[in-house]
Amino acid sequence: MKFDPKTMKVGELVQLRKAGMLHVNQEYQRGQVWSRVQQQKLVDSLLRGYPIPLLYFHFKKQEAAGLISQRYEIIDGQQRLDAIYQFSEGAWPLLDPVKDDKKAKFPKFLKEQPCPWAGRSISDLNADMQRAFLDLELPVAIVETEQENEVRDLFVRLQSGLPLNAQETRDSWPGEFTDFILWLGGKPSIARYPGHRFFRATLGMKPEGDRGTTRQLAAQLSMVQMHRRENKYREFPDISSQAITDFYYEHVDFDRTGEEAKRLVQILDMLADNLAGWSGPKLHGHDAIHLVALADDLWDDYTPSWRDRLPEAFDNFQKGLIDGKKSKDSANPSEYWMRYGQWTRTNSDKGERIEIRHRFYVEKMIDWLRPEPKDKQRLYGDLDRALVYYSRNRKCDECGSKVLWKDAEIHHITPHYAGGSTTVENAALVHKECHPKGTKAEADFAAKFVKQKTLGQELEIILDL
Repeated sequence: MKFDPKTMKVGELVQLRKAGMLHVNQEYQRGQVWSRVQQQKLVDSLLRGYPIPLLYFHFKKQEAAGLISQRYEIIDGQQRLDAIYQFSEGAWPLLDPVKDDKKAKFPKFLKEQPCPWAGRSISDLNADMQRAFLDLELPVAIVETEQENEVRDLFVRLQSGLPLNAQETRDSWPGEFTDFILWLGGKPSIARYPGHRFFRATLGMKPEGDRGTTRQLAAQLSMVQMHRRENKYREFPDISSQAITDFYYEHVDFDRTGEEAKRLVQILDMLADNLAGWSGPKLHGHDAIHLVALADDLWDDYTPSWRDRLPEAFDNFQKGLIDGKKSKDSANPSEYWMRYGQWTRTNSDKGERIEIRHRFYVEKMIDWLRPEPKDKQRLYGDLDRALVYYSRNRKCDECGSKVLWKDAEIHHITPHYAGGSTTVENAALVHKECHPKGTKAEADFAAKFVKQKTLGQELEIILDL
């Protein structure tokens, strides 16, 4: 096999394609698989002067009936060449980094750079830009051999390398969020990215060989914390692969030295310290997600006393999950299976399913943690507020209609001034405008609430019978 590396201009490749002298061997090549956006970004990369991988061509010369045929067959580079040819023929315009933001997802620094080809087809470019595009030189390797099997073997070898998975691709995304996740999740081949001990020591993960799984979980934990702090319990975010990629894109300007990053690291430090003796079964991503979310809920409004009880509470919950899984096929599955275990299976990365699990997780964990609010006199902490919000199914105890978190207030059923405690049992969910004001209104509300609660309990007894 002879191998001749060289460069060829875009215009020359287009001419060869038009003349039928550069084509695909359909016997072993794929058809077109790139999306339109991938094609547009390839041409955008060329116009920005970004290098692209080597193109491999098989030079073929045949003689028949006194005629000689010469052509190139594409060994590797079909998708790139299709994109170049289609754009050169005016098949579609290029992306506008700003106007096509939702589908293009260009990082901020590129949006701020001049882009004279934005939104334009090749015919819309001025003569100088068209000429510059067609004069671009691309790296090409010309292979000469009479052995077709050698060409096929080369094709197989070129395709046999492991392509980047989604997280490995995110690792190359610009911005400090990428750097923060690399540092947090770890990339041991690079000294400055050791990874946080919560993942390696507590969860037993191995970032050196998991192709980004640890970094993906680190990204998911960051997403959950930041989303919930921005939206205050209205919902958990989806943490699917596409959602993570979107989050990277939307947080290119993330400050890895800012308060959000510091808070997450402090929480992970505390969890790693308090669970240092954990020796139970291998933990999963959902264990980490709910543990970090719970710690974040308790971080500001409660004294640190609950942290000493964390190992026992964590162990109790894990035992409940194991027993729950054993009961899943029985006539009466455990609540650990019905309200948590089954939701860790299909679509477990959907926000609504994470929320279902977390409600149960919090209910169980606080029974063992017994967190003590810093303000024991009057105000409900964020965790208690969330528990009341969810336990009432987001419905106002006064008017019965849905309550958005931003409009939610927690009312003491027995007023605080009358000795009512600041507990979940003495709490009602109301709109701001529905919040009882005055002694009579508070007494009427308390009577109504107790009556509704009694009726509900009686109905549950009847249904059980």
